[in-house]
Amino acid sequence: MINEWQPTTAININALKSLVPVGQEVLQKPVQLSDWVSKELQTEAQGWLRLSEKEWQNTLNDLSTEQLFPLAAFFTLAEMQFSGWQCGDSNPAIWIFRWLRSNKQQPEKEAIKKLKQLTDNRFIPYGSVL
Repeated sequence: MINEWQPTTAININALKSLVPVGQEVLQKPVQLSDWVSKELQTEAQGWLRLSEKEWQNTLNDLSTEQLFPLAAFFTLAEMQFSGWQCGDSNPAIWIFRWLRSNKQQPEKEAIKKLKQLTDNRFIPYGSVL
């Protein structure tokens, strides 16, 4: 079977920022993301899952540290709740955590531990150890 070429979707910074409040809710209490995120935004954001870590880095530089952890929470839970979002070691949350670590802005260990309880993705928070 031949894979069909799919164009890469550039990240819409305003759409990405609109997910920050959703991520903040995720960090406070259990939520059903489909109640918070429109189908259109789900589809747009799903296209970002195919982007490489390098492609994400430019966008992450345009966000505040306060916006990044909620976005990581959103992508962590979205992988569990949205069909077709399973991305394992290429979850954008991993790119966010690596950016935070490289800029010495890591969230507290307890916050990361709490976030890991929302997922069965063993690669969260920093990706593969190999």
